[in-house]
Amino acid sequence: MNENTQPCARIISDLNVEDEALRAFYVSLMNRQSVDDYIHTQHLHFCSRQVEGCFLNHVLALTELALEAPTTR
Repeated sequence: MNENTQPCARIISDLNVEDEALRAFYVSLMNRQSVDDYIHTQHLHFCSRQVEGCFLNHVLALTELALEAPTTR
């Protein structure tokens, strides 16, 4: 019997928004993709607009920190 596997959606709530934002930032950076692409490929769904806003604020803060960090040569 042939099995067809579909990726499962992940629900993002107050409980996991910080972890998911960090994961999205890191994976997007390593795979040279946008966070929007990550959201779509991972089938993320936010439980509310407030949680989505919190997620985006965390990603923005991580981006700002990365841009401010001194580079080592």
